[in-house]
Amino acid sequence: DYLFAAMNGDLDLRGPWSAIVRAPMVRLCTPFVAGILVGMYWSPHLPTMLVVWLLLTPVTGIVLYRRTSRLSRWQRGSLLSLWFLVLGLCWQQMRDPVTARHHFTHFEEREGPWALQVTAVNGTSGRIFRADAELLAVVRDDGPVARSGMVMVTLMHRPDSIIPVIGDRLLVDAPVEAIERIPDPGGFDRRAWAATRGMQHEMFAPGDHWRPVDHVPSLTGIFSASRERTGNWLAGSDLGPRERALVRALVLGQRDELDSTQRESFARSGTIHVLAVSGMHVGLIYAMLTYLFGWWGGGSRARIVRGLIVLLALWSYAGLTGASPSVLRATTMFSLFTLANMSERHPEPLNSLFIAAFVLLLWEPRMIQQVSFQLSFLAVLGIILFYKSFEDLWSPRNRLLRAMWSLAVVSLSAQMLTTPLSLYLFKAFPVWFLPANLVVVTAVGFAVNGSVALLLLYKVPVLGALITWALSMLLKFVGSVTSFIAGLPGAYPEVRIGVADMLLLYVLILALAAWWQWRWMGMRWVVGATLALLLVGWHQRAVEAHERSSFVVYDDRSRTLASMAHGRDLVVWSDTPIQQEDPWVWRKLERHQRSAGSRRPQVVQHTAGNGAVRVGPTLIGGGIWRSPVFSVRFHSEERPALHLPDDVTVDALVFHGLERITKDGLDDLVGHTRCVVLGADIAWRTRRMIRDHCREKGILFHDVREQGAFILEH
Repeated sequence: DYLFAAMNGDLDLRGPWSAIVRAPMVRLCTPFVAGILVGMYWSPHLPTMLVVWLLLTPVTGIVLYRRTSRLSRWQRGSLLSLWFLVLGLCWQQMRDPVTARHHFTHFEEREGPWALQVTAVNGTSGRIFRADAELLAVVRDDGPVARSGMVMVTLMHRPDSIIPVIGDRLLVDAPVEAIERIPDPGGFDRRAWAATRGMQHEMFAPGDHWRPVDHVPSLTGIFSASRERTGNWLAGSDLGPRERALVRALVLGQRDELDSTQRESFARSGTIHVLAVSGMHVGLIYAMLTYLFGWWGGGSRARIVRGLIVLLALWSYAGLTGASPSVLRATTMFSLFTLANMSERHPEPLNSLFIAAFVLLLWEPRMIQQVSFQLSFLAVLGIILFYKSFEDLWSPRNRLLRAMWSLAVVSLSAQMLTTPLSLYLFKAFPVWFLPANLVVVTAVGFAVNGSVALLLLYKVPVLGALITWALSMLLKFVGSVTSFIAGLPGAYPEVRIGVADMLLLYVLILALAAWWQWRWMGMRWVVGATLALLLVGWHQRAVEAHERSSFVVYDDRSRTLASMAHGRDLVVWSDTPIQQEDPWVWRKLERHQRSAGSRRPQVVQHTAGNGAVRVGPTLIGGGIWRSPVFSVRFHSEERPALHLPDDVTVDALVFHGLERITKDGLDDLVGHTRCVVLGADIAWRTRRMIRDHCREKGILFHDVREQGAFILEH
């Protein structure tokens, strides 16, 4: 039918709709995704929506079965889209764990012990184990009572304890608490990250408050022993610590051994994606296997046997790496390619991408909230939509140049649709991503294959040592390149955009593509209008940023660290000297600077005495710190706050370095403030005394140790 329409001039298969015409799952999956998103932000009555869907089902079936003219097919398409929209809405409601009758949020009890099952391991560092877990029951004196729900679990483990794996059932004696810790400005937001995984609660248990009780095999858990054995193989090789950490990240997706310098270099160079096992890694495995078994020929039996081996290897690799959304999406796509090759069909990449998305969202609708899923889906979509147009711009005759140009086109195509979302999420852009990817991605391709060879052959005399040496040199080269590019001038400038700007950028990209690729001349007006709206929005935000002020006490347990920001000026105060070689503090300040768009922070360590010092737009001295908007008072045993007149009130009173305080002294101090902030280094008895006193007097208080960063904005 589509071919007949094209022959009659009614449909141009070379136009913008050709890919959608060849990919029916685009038209089916899009309303399904829209239904899931609607269900997340609007919770209709599920039984009513199920009745609507059941009523729509026979009507849709009848309309699809009846023959209709080509001109009225939009009616069938509209009805089918509505059916999938309602299906997505119902499916999201049905899969929402909060709707379960035994979900723990329906009950007031929050104390343990709890029976739970580990569903995902997030990392192990030192003596701390972090995981996602599903609650099974709360244990009472008269026996277990069924409960459900997902929580983030942090466990301290003893040197002699066994580290849990996926599928382990544990008995944990700890309360379930809401994730409410406030992140530093520009810092990692655990609440938002956990919410994308369908969790709003967490629990923490010391080493003697939990124990394993059982193990239930799971789809990904059956590979836990293989992951552990692979890790032991790597530990037994002669790779250095940094190179071993890179191999674990590249092959297994385990980044817990990477140091902060390595992570920062890959992020600033725009190559952080190679550390997350994703479609690139699955594609390398797929390409390697098809090349190795290509000599079997194209016969029917050879294609089937080769395809079965490739499918087994791909899904085993997905399980070995923890079955992350990006790996599952890529594995599903390459599985479709493999099945098509087994049957001599040629799959449409766009259709395969949306089939993969549909299958994954059927399995877990909340996956659409995960940043990894969004970025990986957009990257592949960008490659499918823009690769051919970019590739046609240049056709070098030299084989090496052609390969480098192809790799550059892949990077450019992927960045087309991931850049707006990345700018919104990370507030920065890696300027040198293109040369970095040309070098690093090529090297990583060899490194992944070399890592697989190392795992198989490292015990073979001579050959194992040769592979280890070559892989070490290659990974050192990768580390040197990322460090060099990350240190180039302007390598990672801050770019701050909001949701509206992100959506406008997507409109701009699609309008430019329609104008350039499909010759839609009317898109020129859309491009102009979008650019005008972006410029107006950026100007308005620049004016607002110039007038914005904030006071922050950072989430830091080793010291009391605070800052005043006014416009583009950022002034930082610390109760202990900040050394230039202290990377942890400077990264914290850099993230704040980047998120606020401030200049390099000015550091001051002066609050005692009667003299005052002006630093930037702030004035500090005598335990008082003032900006054009805020006034803050500091009090500690070494630097007690000066007495204030009765008619003077400050915006915040920060206690730090305090072992004890009298009730009369406390009453005099809190009487001159609107909010009390407790630093992390206050003795617990004094901390409790101040909190009780603030509750009694009706004064707001914030405990940095328990609640995270304190942020006051104007």
